[in-house]
Amino acid sequence: MSKPRYLTASKISLLVLVQLYCDSDFPSSATVPVLSFVLSHTFPTTPSAARKSHTVEQHVAPLSIRTFEAILKNHTSSMPGRSLLDDFLKCLWEMNSMDALFDLFNDLGNLLGPPKEEPSQETKRMHLSPTSPLGALVRQARLEFTRLPFDDIVHLWCAFIAYRAPTAQWARRLSGMASSNVDIVAADLGLSKDDSLFEVTYGHLLEDDTSSTSLSHDDLERILEFQLDKLQRLGSRVPEEMKAPLRQLLESCDNVPRQAHLVLFFDAWKSGDYSSAFDNLHRYFDHAMQARERIHYQYALLHMAILQADFGCFAEAIAAINETVATARENQDIHCLNFSLNWLNHMSKAYPKQMKRAGYIGMLGSEKEGLAFLKAKARETRTYNLLSATLLNEAKLCLLSGDVASRAFELLYQSSHLSLKENIGNHGSHLLFQSALYSRLGNPSLSEVNCQLLLDCYQSACPLDERIRALGRRAFLVLQRCRYDEALCLLASTEQFMQRSLKFHQYVYLCTGLVKLRRAIRHKDWTACEALFSYLQPDSSTDPELTFLLSESRIDYLVARGLYSQAWEAVEELSITLKEEGADVMQRISLLLAKADICRRLGRPERGFSVALRAASVAFKAHLKTCLFTAVGLLANILNSNADYHAATRLLNAIIPQSLENGDVHVAGTLYSHMGDAYMGLAGVEDASNAAGLRLRAMRVSHAELYIDRARECFKKAEDVEGECEQLMKKAVIARLRGDEELAEEWAHDHNRVWDHGVERIASNSVETH
Repeated sequence: MSKPRYLTASKISLLVLVQLYCDSDFPSSATVPVLSFVLSHTFPTTPSAARKSHTVEQHVAPLSIRTFEAILKNHTSSMPGRSLLDDFLKCLWEMNSMDALFDLFNDLGNLLGPPKEEPSQETKRMHLSPTSPLGALVRQARLEFTRLPFDDIVHLWCAFIAYRAPTAQWARRLSGMASSNVDIVAADLGLSKDDSLFEVTYGHLLEDDTSSTSLSHDDLERILEFQLDKLQRLGSRVPEEMKAPLRQLLESCDNVPRQAHLVLFFDAWKSGDYSSAFDNLHRYFDHAMQARERIHYQYALLHMAILQADFGCFAEAIAAINETVATARENQDIHCLNFSLNWLNHMSKAYPKQMKRAGYIGMLGSEKEGLAFLKAKARETRTYNLLSATLLNEAKLCLLSGDVASRAFELLYQSSHLSLKENIGNHGSHLLFQSALYSRLGNPSLSEVNCQLLLDCYQSACPLDERIRALGRRAFLVLQRCRYDEALCLLASTEQFMQRSLKFHQYVYLCTGLVKLRRAIRHKDWTACEALFSYLQPDSSTDPELTFLLSESRIDYLVARGLYSQAWEAVEELSITLKEEGADVMQRISLLLAKADICRRLGRPERGFSVALRAASVAFKAHLKTCLFTAVGLLANILNSNADYHAATRLLNAIIPQSLENGDVHVAGTLYSHMGDAYMGLAGVEDASNAAGLRLRAMRVSHAELYIDRARECFKKAEDVEGECEQLMKKAVIARLRGDEELAEEWAHDHNRVWDHGVERIASNSVETH
């Protein structure tokens, strides 16, 4: 048989419970739990991050009779020695014929509205207002029952018999599906379960699968709405345990609900099956046009624009979003209009080059003007989720443009306060931004704590994209401490919740490749570097941050190989691109530092000094501690090359303690190496003609050895073979200057051993790869 439109056996049981509530004296302790139970299964609330979310099984499985038992058995009835469960089951089993089912719906009509005459003292029935939630439930149930043809009423009655069958022990039934307690008409006729007439009427209950009638179209739409909420809010795919039940439910429908097309669209989209995603979205289009539901048409256009952008077709995405804006304005849908404009603002910032190439000029003017417009519209329409997101985007703009960090914190706290006050639940985006903010301020511990907080406390309420980004950020923070294996293990742990999503798989693949590439550059494994570069080729839709990190790693690779002309060309090309896009100030400072380092290596320290000084000034104003440490290290190195050792030691003494707090092992090793060079330079300028000068020179050489040893330990932790070998050569030179040839030979032997070990490691890695 076809799936019922609204009424099911569980709905009839809810109506019986409502009638029992109105006709009997409920204890005060049971009123709130029973009413909450009825309303939660009639008018489900919207899921929220602040409330405990329902599990998937609760929304898929129909409301069983055991659920009623769990709610009612712990509450006593007005009759001594009995519980509310006894009264409820008594009412169920008193419906002993299909005629009693008609009587139930006729009697429910008497519950609506106040009685016409004054109620007597003996009358204790409670009447329901037609506009109350319970009154709306009764009105809709009676209306749907009057619309049912007789054949569907018979099937509904049989489904109700099968539904209450598990409680047959209460009625002292013997065996089988029918007895005198099931149908009083059959008992009056003297029919038993072996009679042919009884077999024709009720015998099919032992064979038929009543699961097709356990859910109505209304229940199925609620299930699909729940799935859509999860898919849109969390950005995940349909769980494997839900696919088979959903497929069975949809196959049992004569008319597939419109939400089913969107559920299939999201699942195909996240899996990377773009052809199936387009097909399901077009079916949703067709449903919106045939049913003349224009509100669904504009949201279908919005999803089309997002899908086209994710596919890399930005021209088609702009055309679709323009149509969305026009349709939202025509239908006066402010929420869809504001969301579309916010998405346009996000895309123009995330992919400026692709959007400009696709012909997007800018609908909202500059980025600050666009954010101001969105804030005004969000306040005007009281769209608090949009207002919270706009405040957070404004904080990101302050951070990217190099504004003071206090302003970014202020906007972040405003957005967080609004999110908590209005129960928006976008905790993941706030924690990710706070993590990035603390990382720029040179506090990686707090940055990692925010990522861990997102993963431990808000994992179930955060989108899958934010969870994977939190793990990726943790991996890069661990990589900053040069713990490569731990970073790779963190990225490998994302497999448990990626749910075979192509986009997330590509993100994790790029992050893993960047970790391996950084390690190969430190190992001086050029074959592995070239192989990784050939695999790590981002497309137009790749995350811009990862694209920059890959470009930066290529510049480091060229510098490490001594290909300075190619490295300079790569820096200039990337600088022009970032200038056109109005990129992050941290990225621009990184390129300035790369230029200064190339100038220093090419023997032009004066030009390198001016570039490094400019980078240090901008980093200091923007509170970008990591860039500031690298810039100061370059300045100290250039000062050492110009024999200005006192200035170099003053700079390094001021910056090394903060650098150690930052946790970047390789930067700390570089600073220690520069400090050792500075002390060796100071030792060389001392006057060795007197005893005081000799003692001062010996002391400074000892300080130089101390810092060289610390630098060697840092480079060893970073697995930087060339840096470690350089420090060993410095130790050998110091030993030779002291006249200790045996110790110098020992340090030279250690240098050869470390280098040979690095070569062997490269060879073993290449054998494992092949």
